[in-house]
Amino acid sequence: MKKVLKVVIIFITILGILNLAQYRTHAAEVENTNKNETQQEEIIHTESKETESNQNNKSETETTKSETKKDKISLNKTKKTLYVGEKYTLKIKGTNKKAKWWKSSNTKVAIVNSKGKVTAKKKGTAEIKVKVGDKKLKCTIKVKNLPSDNKSTKGVIYLTFDDGPSSTITPKVLDILKKEKVKATFFVLNYSKSNEKLIKRIVKEGHTIGIHGYSHEYSKIYKSKKAFLNNVYKLQDKIYKLTGVRTKFMRFPGGSSNTVSRHYSKGIMSVLTKEMLSRGFRYFDWNVSSGDAGGAKTSNDVYKNVTKNLSKRRGNMVLCHDFAGNTKTLNALSKIIKYAKKNGYKFKAIDKNTPMYAHGVNN
Repeated sequence: MKKVLKVVIIFITILGILNLAQYRTHAAEVENTNKNETQQEEIIHTESKETESNQNNKSETETTKSETKKDKISLNKTKKTLYVGEKYTLKIKGTNKKAKWWKSSNTKVAIVNSKGKVTAKKKGTAEIKVKVGDKKLKCTIKVKNLPSDNKSTKGVIYLTFDDGPSSTITPKVLDILKKEKVKATFFVLNYSKSNEKLIKRIVKEGHTIGIHGYSHEYSKIYKSKKAFLNNVYKLQDKIYKLTGVRTKFMRFPGGSSNTVSRHYSKGIMSVLTKEMLSRGFRYFDWNVSSGDAGGAKTSNDVYKNVTKNLSKRRGNMVLCHDFAGNTKTLNALSKIIKYAKKNGYKFKAIDKNTPMYAHGVNN
């Protein structure tokens, strides 16, 4: 009996030890689980703080950007030079807000309308101011008179060639100019793909390229202001895409004094001459004509027409043509240049300082 009792006691003891070990293992597992959950909560909490911080930073950045964007409201120009009669539209950048008002500090020099269009009235300086929201902006406008004959233009010859380019005459004209080291101006018409190289060559060799018109057909181009503007801008864009030069030098087909336009629109030249100046264009007539598109029958006629009408008391705007087949001017050109050099004349291409030498308007 004692032996049985002893065995039972031992069995109970062993069973107790096993239960204790199992309890401790379970307690350890529970503790680890709680520890893991606590760590996960800490991670989640940390991530939450980081997310919140990032959102705050992002919000602050966006606010800063927004404020910076507001601070970048400006005019497209802070300084601009215009000639008398020219118009220019100032534009507000960096906002969609409309201007509360536009003002000129000197309305005798320049005026401005409610859309920011400035009109140059008289030589001088004026500040154009605009209010956008709470911000005030300004642009200094300097108005100049159109260039006129002066000491620097007296005795200067401006060779000009209309109605090109042509594949037969223009390259040879350019060859002569290059050989004689003379710069000239070409008032071109619409040109073919094959003649693009001539337009590029004119620019590359330092000559001035100007607009005669996409078309020279009087009945189409002089029927309305809209038709004429389209005729000019269409060619201007084409030249720009090919050469990168956005020329604003032009010559009216027939000249600004032409009367043929009366057949298509009465008073159109009075409108167009003012309109082109207001758009920043400069148009050039001539005071020396070679007669190569009219009365001149030979190259000697062209030579005499030019050389007999040159003067050292003024600038000399010489009208010639480089249309196909015009060998009269081609054969006279070298002789004209040699005569001019021998007699102390200088040659220049038209630039921004060249007087317009405009005829009186007859329509």
